[in-house]
Amino acid sequence: MSKTPQKALTEFICIDPVDQRLNPAVLMSGTFKLDQFDEVFFSDAAIHLPAAISRASDKRKAEYFCGRYLAALALHHYGVEHFDLLADDKRCPQWPAGFIGSISHTDNFAVCALAPSSELSAIGIDCQEILSPAKAEKLWPKILDSNEFDIITGSSVELNYGLSLCFSAKESIYKALYPFIRKFFGFSAAKLCAINSEQQYLEFNFSAQLAKPIGIKHSLRVYYRIDSNRALSYVQLSPEQLSTQAQ
Repeated sequence: MSKTPQKALTEFICIDPVDQRLNPAVLMSGTFKLDQFDEVFFSDAAIHLPAAISRASDKRKAEYFCGRYLAALALHHYGVEHFDLLADDKRCPQWPAGFIGSISHTDNFAVCALAPSSELSAIGIDCQEILSPAKAEKLWPKILDSNEFDIITGSSVELNYGLSLCFSAKESIYKALYPFIRKFFGFSAAKLCAINSEQQYLEFNFSAQLAKPIGIKHSLRVYYRIDSNRALSYVQLSPEQLSTQAQ
């Protein structure tokens, strides 16, 4: 017996309740099963399928669908319906007027953060699977400098968790700031300067090359959540934190 489209979609992705703890942003997230994906979900959920994505693997299509589906649910929370969330030539989502957002995914989890642009000027979110201890030992020199390594190893956070968090946090920073500078910047542009495991945030300083064009005068905090196998990081900037030239 064939499944109905509604039943199939609910078996593919399990949506979490709307998360408003990131006020003024809302967070939509969900876990999905790649082996349950069907391209028909795009039409069933009225999600635009770009030509480039239609030619991609089922894995890529599933990840793209989940991100856009969660974005549609977040927009619905604000009363915005039937908006095609397209991307520009740099693959940045083009949010409707009055909103800013960010999307991320792993192999089985996707998340979207959305906020009114009247309240936030920039937003970035990222999720990553926790690295194994062996991978963390091998990869940390490519992601951290010696000072950042010392901050993590001197904290209560184990290296594989701390490295996963730091990598995720720098990805969140990139997503938040790239729309303003419109050019690539690497891991070394944002330097970890503190970890607060009680309040669950990482603090970063920025190179002059990155900070000056967008008017960042102070360090930024990237908040995080972590469980046994996943790190989630989130950064937001108010209008007061960015220069008028950047906006």
